[in-house]
Amino acid sequence: MQSRIDHLIDVDARFSRVRIAYAVGAIVVCLAVFARADGPMVWWIAIAFSAGFIVLVRLHGRVLRSLERHRIYLSLAASDRARIERDWLAIPAQTDIEAPADHPFAADLDLLGERSVHRLIDTSATVQGSRRLAEWLLETDPNPERTADRSSLVRALIPLGPFRNRLRLLGAVVTGDPHTRWHGDALLGWLESRRDAPGLVRWIVILGLLALVDASLFGIWLSGLVASPVGAAPTPWWLASLVVYAVLYVSVIRRAGHLFEEAEHLYSEIERFRPIMLFLERFRFAENSPLRALCVPFKSEPPPSALLRRIGLLAAAAGTQRSELVRFVLNVLMPWDLAFAHLLARYKDRIRGLLPGWLDAWRTLEAACSLASFGTLNPDTVFAEISADRNTGAASPLLRAEALGHPLISEPPRIRNDFRLDGTGDLALITGSNMSGKSTFLRTVGVNLAIAFAGGPVVARTLKARPARIFTCINVSDSVNDGISYFYAEVKRLRALLDELNRDHAYPLLFLVDEIFRGTNNRERLIGSRAFLRTLSRGRGAGLVSTHDLELVTLEDEIAGLSNYHFRESIEDGRMVFDYRLRLGPCPTTNALRIMEMEGLPTDEMYGSSRQA
Repeated sequence: MQSRIDHLIDVDARFSRVRIAYAVGAIVVCLAVFARADGPMVWWIAIAFSAGFIVLVRLHGRVLRSLERHRIYLSLAASDRARIERDWLAIPAQTDIEAPADHPFAADLDLLGERSVHRLIDTSATVQGSRRLAEWLLETDPNPERTADRSSLVRALIPLGPFRNRLRLLGAVVTGDPHTRWHGDALLGWLESRRDAPGLVRWIVILGLLALVDASLFGIWLSGLVASPVGAAPTPWWLASLVVYAVLYVSVIRRAGHLFEEAEHLYSEIERFRPIMLFLERFRFAENSPLRALCVPFKSEPPPSALLRRIGLLAAAAGTQRSELVRFVLNVLMPWDLAFAHLLARYKDRIRGLLPGWLDAWRTLEAACSLASFGTLNPDTVFAEISADRNTGAASPLLRAEALGHPLISEPPRIRNDFRLDGTGDLALITGSNMSGKSTFLRTVGVNLAIAFAGGPVVARTLKARPARIFTCINVSDSVNDGISYFYAEVKRLRALLDELNRDHAYPLLFLVDEIFRGTNNRERLIGSRAFLRTLSRGRGAGLVSTHDLELVTLEDEIAGLSNYHFRESIEDGRMVFDYRLRLGPCPTTNALRIMEMEGLPTDEMYGSSRQA
């Protein structure tokens, strides 16, 4: 790939030198002819040289476009490697998307942000495609039918690697920068903008007639058909009509300036957007592929690319993408800009009901391609089996996962664990030392469920789940501005969890609570935690709760659905080693004092040892 880019750079440099030499040679020849021949001969020679220069520019443009696409493709390949290696500095930044402050799980599961699931997965070329992926990941109400539809799209896209790469490349070409996303509002905004300028058609007709008169007078003057005194040049009557034409044209164009502003932005947008439509309408999907149904809007008659080509030609013909010299000549010959800008404004109605559908299908396709690329770049992922059963007492488990891992951690060193929740009322109480992996495991469960409900592949050997609402209480923080302490913020969050748990809903709640009531003293934390766990066990949900309070493990004898799990550490060569393996039963070890000692902080044991000495 790099050798091809180097070759194109060399060809580009040669074309640049040829263009300069051609332009200089054309000027020299025209000056030489002007010194020895009459005016008309110079005009014809200039026209011939101009035509040759246009051909040269078009050939050079092809080389530049090919060079641009090769560079973009190389950049996209580099970003894919960064995603595999979790090299966050090399992964393109995500669109500025924020979840609501009261979202039930977005902030706790790192779904959005600098080092987030969304940034890792998102390969969209458009702002809207990126937002659609975020919407899928952030959905709060389960919809197994919608999840199945998305999953079928992603499954169909995974084996279509060349299709996804081509679509992604064309999408990056839209902006010219694979790290910048295209915003479709420019095209949609054009549909809603003003349609025309008052009385424009009348002035186009008047100016057109004046241009015709002026062209006739110029032709007569150029051919020398008008008699003139011997030895005198023909009288340029065409100049008088040209002045009248120019005055009227300038006065009219001031009132229709918005049409040219539209065309200026529209041309580049359409010229970059049209290849995507052309690619999608020509690609042949399998007869029974869900992608075929999604891409129906691109298979209409006339094809989207044909309609966009006509609009693009009209926008280009308005003069905004041509050189100022060519634009000046065309508008002298006729009211070129006015006529084509008027036609462009009238063409809006042809696609007013079509363009939003094209953009919407493309956004959905981009979101599905992002999830498919995640599966391709992580071959250890699988698709979850999501049951459509609404019966919370169904025989199938609410969640059963084998070799479940966190998608934001590369493999290695990713550690996988098995886990299961049978149904509502089940509680997994997880104890363990500091840094042993409790919080990460809670996030692992939540993140994979969010991806599964979005229709994407999950990091697991198998994952089976029933539709469930997700609610988390992990990253609680205080607020100085609002005068809310950490403990009060946690209480408010847990109150919201109970409200959601008791809400009348078709699907159960799956909750994830980390370090319950950590913001208060030991005695009250223990009392509050016991009461809260008992309440959770009686609600319409199930979930995981982590704690440092080993006294809570005795609730396994009292609460039927509560099971104890733990993470542990070991001491090897004077340092703590964590294996991050989830095990049944309460944690047999603690490490807080050991960590304090290792960092040189005083503990009672240290003081006791000193006194004995």
